[in-house]
Amino acid sequence: MIRSLFVLIVTCLAAKMFSQKVDSLSIYSESMNKEIKTLVVHPSKNRNKNLPTVYILHGYSGYPKRTLMQDIPALGKLSEEMQMIFVLPDGDYNSWYIDSPNLKYETFIVKELTGYIQKNYKSDQSRTTLMGWSICGHGALYIGARHQETFTAIGSLCGVIDFVPFGKEYDVPKLLGENPEKWVSYTAVSQIDKFKNTRQKILISCGTSDPLLVQNRKFHDQLILMSIPYIYEERPGDHDAAYWSKAAVNQIFQLYQFFADYD
Repeated sequence: MIRSLFVLIVTCLAAKMFSQKVDSLSIYSESMNKEIKTLVVHPSKNRNKNLPTVYILHGYSGYPKRTLMQDIPALGKLSEEMQMIFVLPDGDYNSWYIDSPNLKYETFIVKELTGYIQKNYKSDQSRTTLMGWSICGHGALYIGARHQETFTAIGSLCGVIDFVPFGKEYDVPKLLGENPEKWVSYTAVSQIDKFKNTRQKILISCGTSDPLLVQNRKFHDQLILMSIPYIYEERPGDHDAAYWSKAAVNQIFQLYQFFADYD
């Protein structure tokens, strides 16, 4: 009886969360001629004002439902408490969020996805963040640097700063060909000069046991040398959801404060 009651309570709570807070969409991408599955997490109580919006890109082999259930399970609660919209697009397993000859995920994120959200939700265009972990930490930095008029803030968690050393292991040749010299301009680190004089809030976090820690520390040092303002965080952890689920919540709290003071 107790077990049945527990299952009933959990089922009701889950149903309440997903029926009131999460929209499951298929957003058409004209640039790729296909539908992109996307989840939109938004407050169930509409206070009739435009809300800060965080676009969250998933890592290699991920997908939106996993982001919500496993990678950052606090999103539903945070959306309600902080009055934020979270947008979770499908990155097609291994797109690296770039415009390659066959895939146009940078175009989709910057133009088609943001355009759809701004048209169909109460999204504040002046308070918009691009966030992600691992290969989508790369995506957040790469796209964010190139489209500062679209994204007010950037959050990178355990981000790939330079994928050239291990790109062959993670399907980069399928996107950009076999020559690593042609990959360099698609890396996050190649865009660092674009951050000069930026007004963006840049948040970077990496675990002290993460194999990408060296890359993140080097990027951290480069930002210092260039006098680019940002917040850098290291804390105990590896390259896994146990780390970025907590680090993401911390960044979202920082974004909440930043947007409260932003003009």
